[in-house]
Amino acid sequence: MILFVDIGNTRIKWALQNGDDWISGTPLMRGNKAFKDIARPAWKDFDPPERVIVSNVAGPELEKPVHTWIKRRWKLAPEFLSSQAEQCGVTNAYSKPERLGSDRWATLIAAHKLCRGPVIILSCGTAITVDALSADGRHLGGLIMPGIELMISSVCAGAADVNIEDSGSDEISLLASSTEAAVLGGSLYTAVSLLDRISADLRGELGAEASVLLTGGDAPRLMPLLESQTRYEPELVLKGLAVFAREKIV
Repeated sequence: MILFVDIGNTRIKWALQNGDDWISGTPLMRGNKAFKDIARPAWKDFDPPERVIVSNVAGPELEKPVHTWIKRRWKLAPEFLSSQAEQCGVTNAYSKPERLGSDRWATLIAAHKLCRGPVIILSCGTAITVDALSADGRHLGGLIMPGIELMISSVCAGAADVNIEDSGSDEISLLASSTEAAVLGGSLYTAVSLLDRISADLRGELGAEASVLLTGGDAPRLMPLLESQTRYEPELVLKGLAVFAREKIV
């Protein structure tokens, strides 16, 4: 059994693979909790996995507590994915490959495995990232922009008397009748407009047959508003970790 762990800035996604069986775990909110206080309630009843594969973009300071807890709990060392110049059939576009986030690297690895032709990856989390991949596995580069919550918080921080208590509302209209709804709607439409335009431009370069994969925690909020034809892949990072695990035999 292998445990795959995707540690983001806001949540920890995870899944278990036992042979051909794939079990998706309930995402864990990070908040200000220590890793051990998040992991123990969720994983305390597991049989010891044979391997633990981790993508961590929440900062290098988190690697030690992750390693310590897993080592003490299951007597094994976790394997941390890091971006390489070339791996699993994918070639990194960055001149300094290690600077590409491991989550983006994992999505590229997964996309190359899942799709036959060129791929556009739209990942919508704390930040929104876009990456393009050629049919032969060449990463063509990408973009990073604020996610929905960062857009909302920047307006709240910079404008007096604007306070959004609940940004998770699904009540979105083209024109809002309150400041809160206007900020939320403006943030959503900003993200959607950017993603639609970028997808169209990239399809113009890569070809109309390019697949567009949508992933990340905010993907379900954005998907109904997008005009671009997309394929929703909620566990793209975890699937990339699974490809990495198969190709890296220990």
